[in-house]
Amino acid sequence: MKVLILGAGGLTGRYLVQEGVRRGFTIRATNRQELDITRPDVAQETLAQEEVDAVINAASVTSLEFCEENPRVSRKANCDAPEAWAKECGRKGVKFVHLGTDYIFDGKKQSAYLPTDMAGPLSRYGKDKAEGEKRVMRANPRALIVRLAWVFGHGGKTFMSQLPRILAEQEVVELAGGRMGSCTYAGEAARTIFDLLTVGAEGITHGVQSGQTTWKVFAETAAKLMRARGKKVACREIREIRQSQIAGMRVARPAFSPLDLSETERILGRKIPAWEIGLEEYLREIGC
Repeated sequence: MKVLILGAGGLTGRYLVQEGVRRGFTIRATNRQELDITRPDVAQETLAQEEVDAVINAASVTSLEFCEENPRVSRKANCDAPEAWAKECGRKGVKFVHLGTDYIFDGKKQSAYLPTDMAGPLSRYGKDKAEGEKRVMRANPRALIVRLAWVFGHGGKTFMSQLPRILAEQEVVELAGGRMGSCTYAGEAARTIFDLLTVGAEGITHGVQSGQTTWKVFAETAAKLMRARGKKVACREIREIRQSQIAGMRVARPAFSPLDLSETERILGRKIPAWEIGLEEYLREIGC
């Protein structure tokens, strides 16, 4: 199988490339500098030149604050471009896989969100990702959407990715409180995405790891695992503060956004590993 990965320079994209190569697939990896997915007719031009069996779209603009301040950029990357790629893939008979987010939900539900639950985004980013999902499925009903949440991995800029370094360096770690969700080690996400692609899954699924957590519990678990491995942990206190007190987090996020995995597990015929297992794998990967 030959797979074109869009956004291969991003966190999830890098792990997708590694996983695809590990499985023996032929991987064509493109980054933002090489291939601007928002350029008009780029999907048609690319698929006319590249004979591939599948396209995985890991490219998006994910900063909520940036999207709020640059709505046109957000809409092009998170809504218009996925639709164009889905449409062209459908026309060419190429499988299209698009990555979604838990930020399409408002956080008011009291149980984990199902793939079929109605969106209620709180931000420009969430609105464009929700609209992008609708357009993708309308343009290509055989497409696959895999929603991720709170992704962490080697080289990532997300708080969860940076947390081991922060715990090793800071005595007091302050983080946003009042939020519960699913989290995803990018390596496990890549495995789930390729498994879903391999079995021919269609429609909307979730690719997070099992279980629910808060940032504080995640940080406490990371510190415990690091200490058990004999690694340096300077942190003596993990303190929850309001999101409004954190620089760079001005835009509302859902307070409760765990994603239900029952449909994904049904399709794959296996259980998805717990987030603690993903965290432990990540810590081993980076030597923490």
